[in-house]
Amino acid sequence: MDKVELAKNGDKQAFNDLIEENKFKIYKTAKSILGNEDDVCDAIQDSLIRAYKGIKNLHNNEFFSTWLIRIVINKCYDIYNKQKSRKIIDISEAKDEELKVYDNYDEIGINAIIKTLDEDLRTITIMFYYDDLSVKDISEVLKIPEGTVKSRLSRARTKLYEILNKDGEYNVR
Repeated sequence: MDKVELAKNGDKQAFNDLIEENKFKIYKTAKSILGNEDDVCDAIQDSLIRAYKGIKNLHNNEFFSTWLIRIVINKCYDIYNKQKSRKIIDISEAKDEELKVYDNYDEIGINAIIKTLDEDLRTITIMFYYDDLSVKDISEVLKIPEGTVKSRLSRARTKLYEILNKDGEYNVR
């Protein structure tokens, strides 16, 4: 019996093992959407509770990882939408404590640029580039055709290119 099946049957250690295997994807996804460490922790905690309670409803065990990421994305957007008044971090205005969260200035710029995309483009961009999900997996998680995933990725790339000037500087407001 695989770990997902064991977790579905109430094995807490199997569920913990599954979360451990996916913890970096979960964190990267939440961090790329929310940015704020407190919000990231809240989103992850709420997502894990929801996943634990709902794992019995997972129909295809091989999609556990994509199912879990979808839960995290949904929770992050719930939090993000409740805090619409939040400001995008601008490198020139960022406080020292805000910069400590990131490994380098480029990551701040890229995250800020991605946050300017419409939600449907942002979600697919995060799933494709941050979570390394295939077009097929994204299609299954979002329940949209693969062609739609490809066209949204293309639109997202075009918009991201428009935001960046040829010198690689960010034109984020």
